[in-house]
Amino acid sequence: MRGIWWLGRWRGIPIALHWTVLLGLPWFLYQTRTFTGMLVAFAAFTFLLLAHELGHAAVALRRRVEVVHIRLLFLHGVCAHEAPDYEEDDVLIAWGGVAAQFVVLVIALGVNVLLPTLSPVAYFWAAPALAVLIETNLLIMVLNLIPIAPFDGAKAWRAIPLLREWARDTSWAARVRELFSARKRARDRRLEAESQRIAADIIDRLKKGKSDTPHKE
Repeated sequence: MRGIWWLGRWRGIPIALHWTVLLGLPWFLYQTRTFTGMLVAFAAFTFLLLAHELGHAAVALRRRVEVVHIRLLFLHGVCAHEAPDYEEDDVLIAWGGVAAQFVVLVIALGVNVLLPTLSPVAYFWAAPALAVLIETNLLIMVLNLIPIAPFDGAKAWRAIPLLREWARDTSWAARVRELFSARKRARDRRLEAESQRIAADIIDRLKKGKSDTPHKE
């Protein structure tokens, strides 16, 4: 296919790079102001796109969903896979991309804290990549979680009703509900018994008051 460069395979999944990814080069040149910084930032950005799509693919394979291919394009990628049999698989696969980005974010933050002390020279060269792996990464994560197609959030946030349904169906949740119901029934019985005692006491006092009242003949 024209305009596609095949990078290789991961666990049998073909990975391709579309020419539109190169559109990011002018932007990174503008951001870094140097040719070297542009290349470093662009490599980090390409890695970030790949990590996101590999996150989808890893979860899909874990859920026994066949992955057809991975394709990296400008600003986003595509992890083509067969339709899952279960909705929860679809939701988990959608979260896989952001989860992979989160792992990259945590590692990049750690490097950003430690590297200036360990090696200022290495930090100088790595700074453009760290900016992409932290700042750009966060931006892409937020955009991907927008609950509108074609963003991942359109499927990912379906996890909320699924979790509610799971909570209703799990045995521990049923036990918790039963515990609160039992406490409520016990409280209601105590209140009922106390009400009956008070009512009986009032009736006894009324009867006693009547018996003590003098009768005229």
